[in-house]
Amino acid sequence: RRQPAPTLVLSSSKEILLVNTAPSSAIAPWADAPSRQRLHELETLHCEQGATAVTDAVSRTLDAHHYRLAAEGLVLYAGTNVLSPAVRAAHDGALSTRPALGWPGGKLQTGVQEIEALEVIATTQVARAMRAAHAEVRFLTATMANLALYSAFTQPGDTIAVLSPEAGGHASHHAHATAGVRGLNVVHLPYSGADLDVDARVLDVFLTTHRPKLILVGGSVTLFPHDLGVLREAADRIGALLAYDASHAAGLIAAGYVQDPLAEGAHVVSFSTYKTFAGPAGGAAVTNDPQLAEAISHAAYPVLSSNYDPARLGPLAIAAAEAAEQKPSWAAPTITAAQHLAAHLAGHGYAVVGADRGYTRTHQVVIDATALGGGVGAVARLAAHGIYAGTCRLPWQLPDAAAQGIRLGTQEIIRRGADVAAMSQVAAVIHHAMINRGPASADAAAELRASLGPDLWIAQQSVQPG
Repeated sequence: RRQPAPTLVLSSSKEILLVNTAPSSAIAPWADAPSRQRLHELETLHCEQGATAVTDAVSRTLDAHHYRLAAEGLVLYAGTNVLSPAVRAAHDGALSTRPALGWPGGKLQTGVQEIEALEVIATTQVARAMRAAHAEVRFLTATMANLALYSAFTQPGDTIAVLSPEAGGHASHHAHATAGVRGLNVVHLPYSGADLDVDARVLDVFLTTHRPKLILVGGSVTLFPHDLGVLREAADRIGALLAYDASHAAGLIAAGYVQDPLAEGAHVVSFSTYKTFAGPAGGAAVTNDPQLAEAISHAAYPVLSSNYDPARLGPLAIAAAEAAEQKPSWAAPTITAAQHLAAHLAGHGYAVVGADRGYTRTHQVVIDATALGGGVGAVARLAAHGIYAGTCRLPWQLPDAAAQGIRLGTQEIIRRGADVAAMSQVAAVIHHAMINRGPASADAAAELRASLGPDLWIAQQSVQPG
């Protein structure tokens, strides 16, 4: 009988293992083979009984995590960040158990006056950072913020027009995920792989044919600004709402270094409050229209949620103020570093997307890894060498093929102490990991991490875990 093809699995010891089968998992027996393999390893390792043993296991795991990211490896994942000391200090987990439903002055609970104050502080600072009149900050994720837009501005059976996954659209934009919860018909906007933007030449015909109620751009891959003026004019002609998902670029927008979506024509903007925004996990939405703001807030509560986590509010307010203030400045160096990293990678022979336009105008760098065997294997090889990146789809790849791109982000290493001059070294370490056919080792990444100096924002634990 023909044997199944081997599957690449990244083990906890950072070795690439070839396995044909995987053991079962008690947690998720339906998971794919690599996931069952990893789950089985962890389920076997963690059989703790009692609060003391569980506490010890959690403590050891946290120590190992901080060591891995702060001392041992290079975090180049585009969807993460490190928090500032002020943001971390403002997180009070005790607030998480204090429900506070409704508007300040009309809460269903009593004794929550201070949470009311935090709601106002956070809402005001997020709106100010995003140059908006109104903000809704109670979403647990940007996916929930997008679902709120669908709930507020569409009906089941309506059509929305979004970017395809190959053009950078996020899963929350598509029918197989969040948009499907609302029962929406999803069509993909015409996209120019050469321009890395919506194809304005055929936009009017497309919109006239499909008549979407909502047009949504932005998402997971954001190298260059969208032409929002063209999109807004087209949206107005058919009576559609134009939304912009700024999940990856929100912190750079707040700093004034990436296009201002509301000023350029978007009716509403949704985004993650971590990533480049460098706040706690969660989502938000902003707009200048009070009627749209009211509909979004109604979708947040009571439609999509009852209670939320008020412990996010203080850290979020501070992160918003820091992103706008830029003291110290990290947004401009983040973008410049991305451009330099892309150029150095191109110098090593990699097919970096956007070369004819300066590679990028955000924190992201995208490599076409088709010649490297695809993005999945390439990212696994980087991880085995202590370099943490992510995959992405490419505009010119087949929709049913595995992700062919590598997506890098410079936001965290800049906040951890790197400068633009270090990007040649970062590119060299990436190249070493990709061409090295010997045993995987994170030594080069750890040495480079140690050479970057202290973090701009935070001194993470860097003691070798026991």
